[in-house]
Amino acid sequence: MVLQLLSIPFVNLVLCIVIVILGFLCFKKSGERLPAFIGAAFGLFGISHAATIAGLAASLELPLIVIRTLAYVLVIVALWLNLKSTLMQKETRQAWVDYFRGETAPDEKK
Repeated sequence: MVLQLLSIPFVNLVLCIVIVILGFLCFKKSGERLPAFIGAAFGLFGISHAATIAGLAASLELPLIVIRTLAYVLVIVALWLNLKSTLMQKETRQAWVDYFRGETAPDEKK
């Protein structure tokens, strides 16, 4: 039993639980979707680790592949949405800078 508690799947499960809790707390505090998506993904990874600890990994191989694939897709979607949002913020910021520069710049004589 001591070996089971010190196994890689057990440590991974504990870390997944911590990440799920932190993801939820960060989402509640900030309202941003990135921590929620990442927390959900690690929750799915945790299901896989729990099945491994319970000795069900071999009999549930296909469902666990689907679960882990969904978890990776969640991380990809979270990062894609974050990148899209960041680029949009950058473009908006630059548009405002350009707008105010044009407003305060002296008139060019032609």
